[in-house]
Amino acid sequence: MIIFRPKTKVINLIGDALKHLDKEDVSYKLITPKEADSVSRLNSKALVLMEFIQNESGYYQITVKDKEFYSYTQKLLGDLCSMRIIDTNKKDRTVTAETDHLGIALDVITVLGTKYNLSIVNTK
Repeated sequence: MIIFRPKTKVINLIGDALKHLDKEDVSYKLITPKEADSVSRLNSKALVLMEFIQNESGYYQITVKDKEFYSYTQKLLGDLCSMRIIDTNKKDRTVTAETDHLGIALDVITVLGTKYNLSIVNTK
């Protein structure tokens, strides 16, 4: 007999990230999904947090959009922040990375907010 796992849903954690950034007193700007492309192209210090979710496997996943497809962003997330790079999209200039722990993901978002002019896509 084949037993299938029950389907789990993806949990949007942008609200948790906003609360954490407010608590840490890190500045950010809320934008709409339509504004993400133009905001990310402003300058090399602009970075857009496109998505922060807990995926079906229970991993915490962030997707960021940069001005250009910089390898430095991948190195920052992968090497310095110890996240697994799971997807890169050169056309959309996005990098998606994941980690096992919520605290690590929130700390990474705090670092991004401190180092860059962070804009966060508000999907509500």
